[in-house]
Amino acid sequence: MKEQKTSVFKKITGNRNFGLLVGFVVLLIVAAIITPSMYSMNSIMNMLRNNAVYALLAVGSMMVIITGGIDLSVASTLSLAGVICSSLMSSNMEVPTFVWVLLGLGIGIVCGAFNGFLVGYLKMVPIIATLGTMYIFRGFAFLASGGKWWFPHQFTEGYANFAGGRFLGIYNILWIVIIVFILAGIFLGYTAPGRRIYAIGTNKESAQVAGIKEAKVTFLAFVISGALAGLSGMLYTANYSICYYGMGESYEMTAIAICILGGVSITGGKGKIDGVIIGFLMMSVITYFISLLPGLSVWQDAIQGAIIIVAVAINIFTERAVEKRVLKERGALI
Repeated sequence: MKEQKTSVFKKITGNRNFGLLVGFVVLLIVAAIITPSMYSMNSIMNMLRNNAVYALLAVGSMMVIITGGIDLSVASTLSLAGVICSSLMSSNMEVPTFVWVLLGLGIGIVCGAFNGFLVGYLKMVPIIATLGTMYIFRGFAFLASGGKWWFPHQFTEGYANFAGGRFLGIYNILWIVIIVFILAGIFLGYTAPGRRIYAIGTNKESAQVAGIKEAKVTFLAFVISGALAGLSGMLYTANYSICYYGMGESYEMTAIAICILGGVSITGGKGKIDGVIIGFLMMSVITYFISLLPGLSVWQDAIQGAIIIVAVAINIFTERAVEKRVLKERGALI
């Protein structure tokens, strides 16, 4: 009985998310001591609302990273979708909001499909392919906008409320994030395509032997990433009631940082949605905490860069520890 309890304890504490959760709790305590005002309900809601787009981009990025790839174009896709939706909405205010939601998703799917074609079927290196499309999509966003900005008075009430309205006291954009988290968890954990995404990232050769088509799975991962980026573009403009072609710059790095912080292996094959959720919450608290401290806001990018390095180091040490434990257990069995 005692050995069983010890085994359960080791299993819990050996889980990387347990350490991540402990770190998150410590962060909350430190932040509460230094800036207690950030834990009012209104502050928490606004903090999560302002970071909600990062969560959506992180879920899409997670799909691609698990396959062993990377998508640097998500922020540019966000910009392109946001510009096109805002431009058409401001001149067609009688059109219902759900049309612009579908349009944002559609633009994202097209961008993701293009990335998926380059990487999955033309076998281009993901970082090179998406670095190119990052500039292409941003260029299209500039052309579509003509350098123009859209301001609150140019957004319909229904469009703005789609993200900024509330249901049961929670912002609509946060309900969308919750739904996406749930759907992503079900997709990755309980569907055949989700399991194939893990298989491709774990071992491409073994996956191919098992009959899994790498190109098709990679294409799907990029399409999902693009779709969520396109939706994020529409939601960004609805959430802030503002739009310009340069919006979302460097958001792709924050999304990747959330994934890495949440335990998604940059080499592919590993990562769970619960880790990304914790990573998103940690990043939200960190960015909001920094913004409340005088003089530290200018260091935000540097601090996020340091977080990425630390998170990658933790991932490396964790994976090595797991490998050593597995080898030790095998040796004991032999």
